[in-house]
Amino acid sequence: MHKLASRFLLATGISALGIGSVAEVALADPPPPPPNFDTVLPSVFCFRFTDIKAVEGDEDKFQAAFEVLNWTNMPVGGVRIALNQGTTNVLPPIQDAPSFAGAGIDNNGRPIGLDADPLPGNQLFGNNGKVVGSTSTAIQWEAKQFDFNTFTNRPIPNRDLLTLPDKNATAAACALVPGCVMSGPNNPVVSNWETVDNGENILDGFVITLDDFDEGEVISFNWNLLDENQNPVGMPGVGNEMGFGTVNLFRIPIDENGNPDAEFENKNRIFPGNTGFGQTGNVFADNSHIVTEYGPSGQFDDLKPFNSTTGGSSSSDIIALFGAEFGAGITAPFVNPADNIFNSEINTTLLSYGSDGGSDGGSDGGSDGGSDGGSDGGSDGGSDGGSDGGSDGGSDGGSNSNPGGGDGSVKVPEPTSIAALLLTGMGLFGYKRRR
Repeated sequence: MHKLASRFLLATGISALGIGSVAEVALADPPPPPPNFDTVLPSVFCFRFTDIKAVEGDEDKFQAAFEVLNWTNMPVGGVRIALNQGTTNVLPPIQDAPSFAGAGIDNNGRPIGLDADPLPGNQLFGNNGKVVGSTSTAIQWEAKQFDFNTFTNRPIPNRDLLTLPDKNATAAACALVPGCVMSGPNNPVVSNWETVDNGENILDGFVITLDDFDEGEVISFNWNLLDENQNPVGMPGVGNEMGFGTVNLFRIPIDENGNPDAEFENKNRIFPGNTGFGQTGNVFADNSHIVTEYGPSGQFDDLKPFNSTTGGSSSSDIIALFGAEFGAGITAPFVNPADNIFNSEINTTLLSYGSDGGSDGGSDGGSDGGSDGGSDGGSDGGSDGGSDGGSDGGSDGGSNSNPGGGDGSVKVPEPTSIAALLLTGMGLFGYKRRR
């Protein structure tokens, strides 16, 4: 729907949902419980958007790249996401709800495109993974971290925040988080979000294309980190709570000058335990919540059944504005029940929207990820094309029937791994640390 044509309908639709704009303070869901009562976990994130670009000629379509951090008890070999019922549609009879319209790997990480900074997450790592399968409701990637120090591929290494000494483990937990310092005997402090992803337990360059994403709407998905056999690292009641959770991304209505509409205040929550959308460095890298550029043409804009150009243009104006929240330890009801291929327990419920942002009627379903800023990591949320996610030939690979449900189609167009790695390697010679 055209922005001008829908503007007069947005106020009614959004007020009914209780969706508001984003406060500038750093918000955080409760973290997973520490290993014992006298341990305080440092603030971390497991999932962070690193770039968002608009798709030229389609005002409700966006490319979004993200990084994952592995704070679990094992290496991670895959990421999976699947839409949950927190996804909102402002005008159901008139327009479609947001959905996935493509997926891919950007080997050299943020920003999106072959001309990107070649060092994802501030490290000498490239993303040499591939898309296992993708539909309009679920996407799964194989995760391979290419180490330029050793010229080898490996799964994402782990730093285990939840398996610590029995007592007084705060200092031990802080030592696992880059940039964390102790301020007193039991107070771990992370003063700069840009240090948290400076370890080896990170991989950037996972890309999704979001379509039918109009102002005032939320796209929400469950995420799972997968082990090397493409099975979940954790689910409700099973495994590691830093290995699964939810992500909520809100498209904020803006005026003709790119400013958030004044009437929208931050009072919305999606699930019990949520604290609201944020725009700080623990959810968006490099101010990526402000969209001023168009993404690479012809990339990341197709779906590929399970088992089965460079650089964009810029705009001086703000094209779109987003807020986000990530949580770990919770799994919400799936939009497509067939996406719950791991038979995950559902341990949170959608809040009923009201003037206060929703009342919580239900267990809080666990907590959120990162001890601080929400974190989510990984991606899956459940669904994949087979207990192991199916295997498909890679981002371009194969095409097989789709056991995960949804409407898969052709493969995702991506640069070949060899070409992308060569470009990344060439970029290393001119790289200067920006942070």
